[in-house]
Amino acid sequence: MDRLTIINDALRNTGNNTVNFEYDGSTEWENADPAYRRAISFLIASHPWNFANTSAPLAGLLPSSPHLVLDKAYQLPNDCMLVEAAWLNGHPLGEYEIMDQKLCCRYDSGVTVKYVRAPEPGQWPPLFVELATMQVEAYLLRGLNEDTDNARKRDADVRNLLDEVRSAQDRQEPPRALFRSRTAHRRRGRGSRTIWAP
Repeated sequence: MDRLTIINDALRNTGNNTVNFEYDGSTEWENADPAYRRAISFLIASHPWNFANTSAPLAGLLPSSPHLVLDKAYQLPNDCMLVEAAWLNGHPLGEYEIMDQKLCCRYDSGVTVKYVRAPEPGQWPPLFVELATMQVEAYLLRGLNEDTDNARKRDADVRNLLDEVRSAQDRQEPPRALFRSRTAHRRRGRGSRTIWAP
């Protein structure tokens, strides 16, 4: 699914004219293009999509750091939208900061980041495409149509579907074992039998 298809679906669903090609100078395109970019950024940041997560070692130490204290800096990958974690030689890196698309720290090698990337539209699963179209619709309703009430309703539709996605993902993850203290259980006067969760 490409950008033009998502934009045209959203334009059609909000009662607007579609566009034949990108950057055609139309009012529809001028509103739909930023709406699309905002929608994708919002959705990528709203949920840990499996297709958008990756990790990479950082190489090429920059000649200077924009940070006043952390004197080493690495350029983040070009497709990086959000850094989720950083490691130093396989161990969590506790002290770092992102400034001006650079990771600033105290180390000159061995740094790896887990990050959310901006993937190509062809890699998006159908549910993400649907959410992207719905969110573009919400922005178009608010901006192009000047229909705030229906824009709010569409925003709510997106939030509800995102909640369903999160719930489905939680069900797919293995349950965590729950430890119950024998001592605390006996103290509460419920006998000596210990219950262990699966």
